[in-house]
Amino acid sequence: MKKSALILAAVLILTLSLTVGLSACNRVEEGFIHADGKVLIDGYGKPIGLMGTNLGGWLVQESYLVPTDVGGEYGQIDMMIELANQFGKEDAYRLISAYEDNWISEQDFANIKNMGFNCVRLPFTYLDIYDAIRENDGVFERVPYAELKLRDDAFDRLDEALAYCKKYGLYLILDLHGAVGSQNGNDHSGDIAFHNEGGVMWREDEMGEVCRAKTKELWIEVANRYKDERAVAFYDLLNEPGLKDQNGNQSTMNARVHEYFDELYKAIREVDENHAICMESCWESYDLPSPEKYGWKNVIYQFHHYNWPGNKQANRTFHNLKKATLGRLEVPVFIGEFNVWGDSSPERGKDSEQTDADAWKGVMELYVNEGWHFTTWNYKCCDVGSSWGLMNPKEAVAQANFRTDSFEDILAKWTATNSSAYTPNSALVNCITPYLSSFNAAREARDIDYAILKS
Repeated sequence: MKKSALILAAVLILTLSLTVGLSACNRVEEGFIHADGKVLIDGYGKPIGLMGTNLGGWLVQESYLVPTDVGGEYGQIDMMIELANQFGKEDAYRLISAYEDNWISEQDFANIKNMGFNCVRLPFTYLDIYDAIRENDGVFERVPYAELKLRDDAFDRLDEALAYCKKYGLYLILDLHGAVGSQNGNDHSGDIAFHNEGGVMWREDEMGEVCRAKTKELWIEVANRYKDERAVAFYDLLNEPGLKDQNGNQSTMNARVHEYFDELYKAIREVDENHAICMESCWESYDLPSPEKYGWKNVIYQFHHYNWPGNKQANRTFHNLKKATLGRLEVPVFIGEFNVWGDSSPERGKDSEQTDADAWKGVMELYVNEGWHFTTWNYKCCDVGSSWGLMNPKEAVAQANFRTDSFEDILAKWTATNSSAYTPNSALVNCITPYLSSFNAAREARDIDYAILKS
């Protein structure tokens, strides 16, 4: 790792490089974060490192993160319909609102700031924006995709997050985790319809066209609402998008996906010329096209890093490959989600003494010194001592069964997840926070021997 004196010296190098580099900036109004080559520039014309965490599980529930048995054959919309058929639509939304009021509140934004982070990535879905369930002959069902209309409270949660970000000096990343019809068919998109195809929206039929059009309409609404908000760092177009092949593998390395990125990019640029736009890969750098191919300006490329213990691939190998491929990109790199496990994990099958803490510190060292922006996955989870959360519950959290529990039981379990029931995961936080202050000073220092890449 670079010694402190050498890291501080890199500030001078970076300052000199910016004297030339700023002349090449895209034409963006003062105050907006924007891309200048591989660097992100803040509203004051200085390089900035975006370092934060995800608010996963807040607006779209995932069973392993939250105290609900949603997942598998049920997505968020299926849970909403089930609750409405049991308790009525009004009470179903009351329950969901109570959950959201408690899972994330103002205190959590204060916690994130106090940990030393400067941004949050907010996963949301079309279910937050559109009214997606209706009553038909006394039974609640999906609203057909073509008939989706804005909810009366469509932007309440996004506005709430933005207000707290402003109060605590954080940037907000708007991440469309679930497009209309789903961009991947997975439960974390909120809609598992046509899971095996990777979601409805990629279908080459009228339904697919409708889903793509409605998702574009959604982004136009979002961009219109937040186009003047300098605390919004960038728009994250689609979380983990991609068609699935015959083996069920998901990839963004498909012209159809690239063309749709371009369609969304152009639609947003019609109403918002200032915010950076982020395209995600599933999962490698070569899954995304050169920005020049489509004339994209002020864009960021995003990747998610999960070297699962079951992969049986040493961290050294995994991260060497990422460094080699991402290092060739001429746009800012954002690691929007990641979790880390040491090589000594029994599932890894490696003869190594590398602990989880060793691996976390090595990954942070790599990201910071390569200048890769990042948000950990995740801020919060429902398991005691889990690396999925910077915040963990003080004691085991009761799971809510939305199919069988009473209204009162679900309400009690969901309201028991407030910030007072949680405590920092110090073992994890202490692996991350020492690196947060050195991002900009170190981003030009390339001669570092990364611990995560060592044998």
